[in-house]
Amino acid sequence: MTAASMPALRTTEPGPGPAAYAVEELWYMLLSRRWSSLAVVSPERTPNTLRLARSLAEVGTRNRRHTVELVDALQLDIERAAAIAQMMESDGDLPRIADSRFVIALDSPIVNPIAIEVLTACDTVVLLLEKGVSKIPQARKVIEIVGRQRLIGAVLALE
Repeated sequence: MTAASMPALRTTEPGPGPAAYAVEELWYMLLSRRWSSLAVVSPERTPNTLRLARSLAEVGTRNRRHTVELVDALQLDIERAAAIAQMMESDGDLPRIADSRFVIALDSPIVNPIAIEVLTACDTVVLLLEKGVSKIPQARKVIEIVGRQRLIGAVLALE
């Protein structure tokens, strides 16, 4: 999946409407790959990271009829990062928790390098870019840290 194939989101639109539809569309696009832990990360520190992660967890819970756990991993310290990473790790071929899914709102690894521990424990990553804010060199650095094999796509927040 490429950034071009993922929907652009208007993050300031409240309630149902184009933004809600785009998040639902994004959720189904994310299901094209098997994952149980999905990190939402931006090259910058932004409240939109938590907003997108929360929206994805809500849509996922509603559509799966199983809870998709939201993990707020913003402003991480070492102890919290280790606890979250341990929660994400599987034990060999056994699933973490039967049929569980986690969406993690994560600090930029550029802003908070402690986030790298959680990023490496996640199955997949969505890169959140903001129009007029995100810079290409920082986005590339995050992609380099994440690894292309785990990057499932990018979302452009228009506002």
